[in-house]
Amino acid sequence: MSKAKARRVDFYPDEYITGVGGVLTAEQQGVYWMICSLIMSEGGAIEFNDRRLAGLCRVRPADVRRVVDALVANGKITRQGDGKLWQKRSQSEVEMSLKRIQSAAENGANGGRPSKKAQQNQQPPEPGGSFSEKLTTNYQLPTEVKEEPSGSSKKRGTRLSPEWSLLPEWRQWAKDNGLSSGDIDGEAGKFRDWFISAPGSRGVKADWEATWRNWVRKAVQDRAGKRRGGNGDLTNSALFARG
Repeated sequence: MSKAKARRVDFYPDEYITGVGGVLTAEQQGVYWMICSLIMSEGGAIEFNDRRLAGLCRVRPADVRRVVDALVANGKITRQGDGKLWQKRSQSEVEMSLKRIQSAAENGANGGRPSKKAQQNQQPPEPGGSFSEKLTTNYQLPTEVKEEPSGSSKKRGTRLSPEWSLLPEWRQWAKDNGLSSGDIDGEAGKFRDWFISAPGSRGVKADWEATWRNWVRKAVQDRAGKRRGGNGDLTNSALFARG
């Protein structure tokens, strides 16, 4: 099986604080996180190259050797028989990445719809260590599905995926309707963060493209109000919080 890169992971601050807070020094935490990142980037255990790590962490090679020895002694990093550095949780991220890439390929062959087994495999395991088991793949499974009655039929809504990014045509629509490129990036970030963190039904929408258009219209209106020297209307967050 070819190596995989864990290109993105969710970060759980409480886990990280519990795992290394009061245990590792700031220097040790920096080297530890760099080693974990390299393992995920390279798809497995890494060669112990003190000069490379020293350059990445902006410290002396002698300091790297000292810190790595401390990390091994604390059980945070494992030094294998061949001298390579390995970390269990980082390796788990790589393996999960391979599974998700394979699942995404299978979904693509099936027209983009995951099988029941694939949906079960998409469920993230209980988190442990400094980051979660959830990874970004080409297929983005909705985090929650809700059905609402609408007359005699049912209307399906979804929550926004944590891996959501702005589509080119959505960006162009925002630009055509008055937002600059910088404003678009800022609004897209606020849009993603607001709806990912929105509780319950507030974060469930049936048409995300229409929701984005409404968000852009409100952002343009807010900016026009500020230019006129007025107080503006409700902010986007307040508007959408009203459901």
